[in-house]
Amino acid sequence: MDYKKLGKRIRQARKAMHYSQEQLAGKIDYSVPHISHVENAKTILSIDFLVKTSNALHVSADKLLCDSLDYTAEVYKGEIMEALTDCSRGELKIISRAMTDLKKNLRENMKGPTEDERTEKRNHRKQH
Repeated sequence: MDYKKLGKRIRQARKAMHYSQEQLAGKIDYSVPHISHVENAKTILSIDFLVKTSNALHVSADKLLCDSLDYTAEVYKGEIMEALTDCSRGELKIISRAMTDLKKNLRENMKGPTEDERTEKRNHRKQH
């Protein structure tokens, strides 16, 4: 569990709702120091805190936890869509091209060797 990233996401969600720590504390019945400690990864939060915070901030728990979960593609897709909501047509066109290029480069640089390349490497080692 990445408590630093979780705390950062809680802080971002709180600020997006324009809540101070004091306002959030009043809504979820936890102290301001406790909220500060969670946001700064100084304490491990409880399920109760997570659920109350998620509800008070109108954000799903999976969005808050997505940095620690394996199956979060929908959360990241939603974040991308949200980031694009106020873009002009021209900006969307540029971003689309940049994303296509980025995706291509990521796949080229992150891919492992193909089966043929692994076989060739094994055969090369056997010969030497």
